Amino acid sequence: MKSEAPHGVVRLVLPAVSMGLGLVVGLLLLGVIRLVIEPAVPAAGARIAAAAALPVWRRIVIIYVAAVSEEVLFRLLLLSLVAGLATRLVRGADEVQNRRLAWVANGFSAFAFAAAHFPPWRAVGPMSPGLTLMVLTLNGLGGVVFGYIFIRRGILAAIWAHAGADCAIQLIGPFTG
Repeated sequence: MKSEAPHGVVRLVLPAVSMGLGLVVGLLLLGVIRLVIEPAVPAAGARIAAAAALPVWRRIVIIYVAAVSEEVLFRLLLLSLVAGLATRLVRGADEVQNRRLAWVANGFSAFAFAAAHFPPWRAVGPMSPGLTLMVLTLNGLGGVVFGYIFIRRGILAAIWAHAGADCAIQLIGPFTG
């Protein structure tokens, strides 16, 4: 006889696992910023330093607002819209084609997500080519991961993962400088 986990346990596990995965992604990105990019592009730590100047409660509010609003906008709306339009354009697509279309939509939304991070970076200083490449690459990678989580597990899992990654950058990052 197959035993099932109580519904309440399942409702706690998905957010915890998703946030943990996001935290790992955020810590990896933080490590790349601090150890690889910042020595060559000192301005790479500017936003982390700016976060350190804010009280912790305000950083938590920023994490929540960013995770919810960005995931709804870039994954739930944009990724879904692009995937839906692409699927309609390629009528009669098989499962493999549908997966490819989902990855195209994920890449498109990840690029838009990365580009949307330019204004906050411009607010802390001028954008050099190295800084521009870092913002596009690291936020794009995060966007692909959040998109994958959205496709596989849904919007709530993507929100929790995004929040976990932002916790690494906003809460742990200031202690690494």
